[in-house]
Amino acid sequence: MKIEPIFLALILNFIPVNMVLAQGESNDQYQEDSSLISPETNVNYNSLAALLKEKKWRKANDETRNLLLQATGTEARGWTTTEEIKKLSCWDLKTIDNLWKESSEGKFGFSVQLPIYIATGNRPGKLVGDDAYIKFGDQVGWRENNDWIIFIENLNYSLDAPAGHLPNPRPEYSITGGRLGYTTLAGRMVQCKIGDNMTTNN
Repeated sequence: MKIEPIFLALILNFIPVNMVLAQGESNDQYQEDSSLISPETNVNYNSLAALLKEKKWRKANDETRNLLLQATGTEARGWTTTEEIKKLSCWDLKTIDNLWKESSEGKFGFSVQLPIYIATGNRPGKLVGDDAYIKFGDQVGWRENNDWIIFIENLNYSLDAPAGHLPNPRPEYSITGGRLGYTTLAGRMVQCKIGDNMTTNN
């Protein structure tokens, strides 16, 4: 079958244009925001931003844990010491907080948790009695029926959760409140100026 030159020219012109358009769409879809790559640790927060944008709270919580391990250089080990938490990059901590806060319209984030932590009688960076931390756990929904929930399986991954419920980057199936670890993290939040000019009575 003979193809007329005019039709052949149209076909040859049409295909490259569509291929270029498709390639452009693909590049836009997967384009990363360079402002979400930490200048201090080189950790890339685009994955977290994407999960939070889609309201995939469970996956975002898991990813937050992974990114914190990366930021502290403990990914291979799978857990961090309090000394490593004390050195956590402020840029990284603020970025995680901002992404959670913005995606949840101010309901989730470290800066949402911190004033609740302080209001319930806790002191960032300094252990106080168990009662204060229990009150904090009760208020953010990390406790039910007078006991700590099983982290991370029984967290409430929805906007119906109490304010400050997420993120909670604890090891899976932990059945304690992790008081020392969170107290250390709260101390780092204060040092990094997470939150709205709160006083801590240190």
